Amino acid sequence: MNIEILGVNREDQEPFNYSITADRSLPWLQDTSMDQVWQRWQVSYRDVWILDSQNRLFAVFNLTENDLADAENRERLKRIFLSAASVADPDADQLPDDWEQRFLGGAGAMPSEDPDADGASNFAEFAFGTDPKNSRSGSLVRTTLSSSAGQTFLSLTFRRRAGSILDYIVETSPDLEHWTASTAEVAVKKQPRNLYDGTGTSEVTYGLVNPVSQRQHQFVRVRAVPRKRP
Repeated sequence: MNIEILGVNREDQEPFNYSITADRSLPWLQDTSMDQVWQRWQVSYRDVWILDSQNRLFAVFNLTENDLADAENRERLKRIFLSAASVADPDADQLPDDWEQRFLGGAGAMPSEDPDADGASNFAEFAFGTDPKNSRSGSLVRTTLSSSAGQTFLSLTFRRRAGSILDYIVETSPDLEHWTASTAEVAVKKQPRNLYDGTGTSEVTYGLVNPVSQRQHQFVRVRAVPRKRP
């Protein structure tokens, strides 16, 4: 389960506001005297507002009324978190119903469909945090070349969905037929970081271990696959 915590300061303490909300791009993650987050959300002192995966209010838990020194209150908060993080997919189409409702207007979409005709299926758009109805919402994978010690290396940057719904596999191939996910060929270059943009994804960068000059040609791909349940 992925949990992000934001503290809201109701006083006009701009240095504190800036430090607690730095790098957040969503309006509801900004807390300045001008934005009046405290007033607009109508929160009470020591409220914990819990949002679901689509950034909608799921529950409110007040820490004064529910002292976490009490084991029963801790268990209750745990149950709320687990419920908010649960993924509902009754039709088992690999697309959570709340994501389908938000982006596609209902739960009847097929994972293989491509409403914006950008070459990426609904499943790919879900997995990599793009909008299935906006062909300009971003690339699934970005590639860059960088130099180190006189050698040139290829890197791949992409978004991956938080939580335990999907697994992401980076593979290389010399011929587009035989693929391998070997740590001798590719490794994590930058650990996942949350961009706080409401997509429910984190950005991660992988890099090829060997310089591009060592291969006449090499192919790289990223696969997102539903995680197998035990």
